[in-house]
Amino acid sequence: MKKTRINFRLIAPFAALILLGLTIAANSQETIQMSNVPINSVIENLARQADMNFQIAPNLFASPNNSNGNGIPEPMLTFLWTNITPKDALSRVLKENGLVLIEDKSTGIAQITSTNKVANVVDASLLDSDTNDLVSVVRFQDVPLDIALDNLIKKDHINIVLDPKLSGYVDPADSKFHNTPSISIRWENVTPRQAIIALCENYDLVIVKDSAAGVISIKLKD
Repeated sequence: MKKTRINFRLIAPFAALILLGLTIAANSQETIQMSNVPINSVIENLARQADMNFQIAPNLFASPNNSNGNGIPEPMLTFLWTNITPKDALSRVLKENGLVLIEDKSTGIAQITSTNKVANVVDASLLDSDTNDLVSVVRFQDVPLDIALDNLIKKDHINIVLDPKLSGYVDPADSKFHNTPSISIRWENVTPRQAIIALCENYDLVIVKDSAAGVISIKLKD
């Protein structure tokens, strides 16, 4: 079997990631080399090489402050693995860094998160069955979560409303304004309904129905 070397490297601090060998098959065994690459970039590239629909849990690689008030950067990975598929390489990266990939058979969209995170179960039964065919590509680049959800709702003509808090809210506990997160995803062959469910699961949202008013809405999880 012909081997292809995938070489990830950063040519300068904060420089763009360089990837060689993008045409490899997802299940072929390759030589994969990383040199001081942020783990987030490693995961994203390996998952795409494995032809997976995926999303990374929000704030999974956020930089918390240490006791000195300085930001702690996300892990940087350096390794050279031979005779390994992108999917197996991804599994190894996740295992070695205390992370896990949770596959959702109902949506076909996997969630990459920490091993100690409690899964957010969404009541998808409140949504009508899909009325549209599969969408070839669902793609958002740095789009606010509420805008992405609204776009998907309109695309599938689902009778559902978004809680205004999804556009940002003031938390009484700390009196701070919390912005809605921005998302960047690229999923293939999914329905708008599946995309909505996956986003709700990943961003701790719930789908609820007001029995009195008969209104179905997407809200922040309490």
